[in-house]
Amino acid sequence: MKTGVYRNYNEFSALVLNTLLEMIRRTKGGLVTFNPKKIAVLAGIDTHPVILTLVKDVLEGLRERGLINIAGKSKHGVKYSVTKNSPLWALAKEGYMFTAATVADLERISVMASAQKRRASAIP
Repeated sequence: MKTGVYRNYNEFSALVLNTLLEMIRRTKGGLVTFNPKKIAVLAGIDTHPVILTLVKDVLEGLRERGLINIAGKSKHGVKYSVTKNSPLWALAKEGYMFTAATVADLERISVMASAQKRRASAIP
């Protein structure tokens, strides 16, 4: 298990994002579904409830920016999804890697995503 990553939220967020990008890179379809525990296991971090809450917080931030969606809710928690239409998909396929310093770039990415949605809805 990785240690010390919990001290800096931006580093932790970058680890979660890079794990998500790696999942997208490995997929052969156009949709990836996951939950916080799957992200934690693939990232090699603890799956304690407190850590899973932090992972969920990062994922909820992505959802609020429109980069990921909720695929479903059950008694086991929330399942998230990323589709080919997400800007994260393009970043993953280009080989992009987040660092603690580039996590702030998410704001720019989400602005680009909303502009793409507006353009797509304007086309008849």
